[in-house]
Amino acid sequence: MINYILKLELNCKNKMIFAVQHREKDIALIMYEDCRRKGELMRDFSFLYPQYYSSEKEWNDHRNLIKISIFLFGKNATTPDIKDDLVYLAESMIEYKPEVNHKLQFVNDPKVEKYYLHRDSHRTEFVNYMFSLCEQNEDLNFEKDAFNHLMQ
Repeated sequence: MINYILKLELNCKNKMIFAVQHREKDIALIMYEDCRRKGELMRDFSFLYPQYYSSEKEWNDHRNLIKISIFLFGKNATTPDIKDDLVYLAESMIEYKPEVNHKLQFVNDPKVEKYYLHRDSHRTEFVNYMFSLCEQNEDLNFEKDAFNHLMQ
């Protein structure tokens, strides 16, 4: 495991966003979304059908779903070792509880890096774009002083 620094970018409602820094450069964003629903076989875990589960009834998983999306920046972050480290970091942030199920996905979206680079001057646009990628994609309207130390 290479040394990484996790920087909290946003903690709001049922979503959290962390920037991952490696060698003084941000290489990825990790976004967590608590979906507040159970995971569904065909909707969330279709890659398990039909090899492991043949139906929703057989799936029978009532745990709360937390989606983890990892957005990579640049070509340096796509090496297998860094990807493995990012998966480990992302999964280790989920506290083990018997009632939680998580889904991890790598997302290739060049706009995320563009919005992230301008997040200091266009914070609302960055947050709203990130939320648009979520299942519960509400827009948020913030006052200028809303991004204080309590609202990362």
